[in-house]
Amino acid sequence: MSGTAGPRRWREQRWIIDSVLRTDGLEWDQPRIVYTQRPMGPDAAPDFQVARSRIHKFADLRPVFTELAQRRETLGEEAEKARRPVASREHFFYAALLYATAEWPVWEDGALLVGLDDRKNACYTSYARLADHHVERVDIPFGDGHLPAWFHLPRDYQGGPLPTVLSCGGMDAPKELNVSLYGDTFLERGFAVLAFDGPGQGEASVRGVKFTPEAWVAAGAALFSWCERRAEVDSGRVVGFGLSFGSYWMSQIAATQPGLRGSAVGLVCHEPGAHTLFGTASPSFKARFMWMSGLTDDEAAFDRMAEDIDLAPLMSGMRAPWLIIAGDEDELSPVEYSYDLAARCPAPAPMLVYRQGRHALSLPTSSVALGPNWLTYAADWLLDRVNGLPAEEYVDVVLPSGRLERRPHPKETARPGRPEADRR
Repeated sequence: MSGTAGPRRWREQRWIIDSVLRTDGLEWDQPRIVYTQRPMGPDAAPDFQVARSRIHKFADLRPVFTELAQRRETLGEEAEKARRPVASREHFFYAALLYATAEWPVWEDGALLVGLDDRKNACYTSYARLADHHVERVDIPFGDGHLPAWFHLPRDYQGGPLPTVLSCGGMDAPKELNVSLYGDTFLERGFAVLAFDGPGQGEASVRGVKFTPEAWVAAGAALFSWCERRAEVDSGRVVGFGLSFGSYWMSQIAATQPGLRGSAVGLVCHEPGAHTLFGTASPSFKARFMWMSGLTDDEAAFDRMAEDIDLAPLMSGMRAPWLIIAGDEDELSPVEYSYDLAARCPAPAPMLVYRQGRHALSLPTSSVALGPNWLTYAADWLLDRVNGLPAEEYVDVVLPSGRLERRPHPKETARPGRPEADRR
């Protein structure tokens, strides 16, 4: 990123970012090691231990992760030549996710970013060829471009339509992170999974499909159109799953696609205008999102556009059950905004809220450690939806002991209205 691009705070406070990175490590703004390693498994831990030891400033991120990815790619090629397909599969999977991590700090379109993305795609394609289940590259037509996706079917799939999850991560989590190398939560429950990058996200943004406040509504229509054409997808049993900023995007799709049977969103980004995320959190978030929006060089235009980030106008269209999973001390999106949206939602909108839980729900708070696994909870809840079970409406608070305490839903306790902090 050039010296004049990105938000003012990023340019003027770069020395602070490097100082914090040296003291707090490469997860100063978010637990990227945790969410990247989760689909990889424990055997990838040494790669991240090396990264921790070698990354001391922001400029180290790309070269260190590129080198680690290249090493895994070479190991994958060598294992395949030695006719060790399982080892090769694993190395290629690790390489793809390491290349994706190397892409993250590159917030400028150009050959460098495209080259890294090409290597990521090549490695994931090699993994798909060797995977223990069907993995297929999909390019879904969208405007003048396409939405890139990977379509996964459960092991031992024998044909016929399956319940299907439309799965997206957040602003920093590309589609390759959405399905685990082994024992994936959704595949193990018999779901097919369409893991995709939407407008502004991951590969879509690299290839020119940028974010706008309305783009994901159109993306939802394109995704459903694709689902209806695939024999493997039971188009009457499609559900959505979105994390972090994907909690906003998947909610846009859920509120505008009546065919969805339910959606589960977590690690929420529900604050109108994303004022906390873009204004007071680490400026790395805003810097990346400006690139995602094609507004890297125009912070004023980005700020005007961000004011249109708001789910409330769409809530009246939510017809299928909508599960919200959040921490009550989310530092990127105050949980009060999620309560407000749940109160506005005409469909059942149950909530699972972790006491002292922060945005990523991966930091060592006792409610997260001792309470229900939020990913398993979401998968089982979505499985109930495709199996036709009615959804209840509740707020389950996970206490520090791990015990669930059921509390009244906001529809019962308050008239829907914006929290005072949003009345600007």
